[in-house]
Amino acid sequence: MYLLERINAMVREQGRAVGESIVNVDTLLNHRIDYTFSAYAGTILARVVRGQTIDIIFTAEASGISVAVFTAMSVNNEQWPHAAAVVFAKKSRPITLPEGGYYEIDSFSRTKNRPIKLYLGKHVIPAGARVFIVDDFLAQGTTLAALGELVQQAGATIAAFGVVVEKTFEQGRRELARFGAPVYSLVKVTGLAGGRLELAPPSLD
Repeated sequence: MYLLERINAMVREQGRAVGESIVNVDTLLNHRIDYTFSAYAGTILARVVRGQTIDIIFTAEASGISVAVFTAMSVNNEQWPHAAAVVFAKKSRPITLPEGGYYEIDSFSRTKNRPIKLYLGKHVIPAGARVFIVDDFLAQGTTLAALGELVQQAGATIAAFGVVVEKTFEQGRRELARFGAPVYSLVKVTGLAGGRLELAPPSLD
């Protein structure tokens, strides 16, 4: 449990409350990437799917990518030579995704405070793949649910959801319940009273 405790300590030390609803960890994940933190998170997230065959680690552009990469490294150490690929949904459609060659879903960005679309090329997640959806935050569950719907559009299976920071007071797990997949979080923020992060004791449930 040492790494899980260290992850929680790093969020407690460097995380900041913005108003009553936003957790800022931009010195760890969202602006400056602390690769030690991402490596710790990826190591722990890989443990929750240990014993399963994972084909894809899936996240959204861009803050979840570093954690997804380290998660894949740890997963692949366990299931070598079957390597899981990292895939991220794009927030704008490049010209390399032609009409008819992608899935798309509407979502909402809390940090940008506006609706967004997520795009997934039809060629990057094969039908039948087992997908571990990983992201930096679980708040109201909108981004993770959108990722889940993209996985379903691709005809793949969601093995689990894994996030670094969960704001438990925003009840995002309710939004994810319809997918029937387990949800794991490393840091559980229970409140932001007085501009301070209140954290639950470290656990993986």
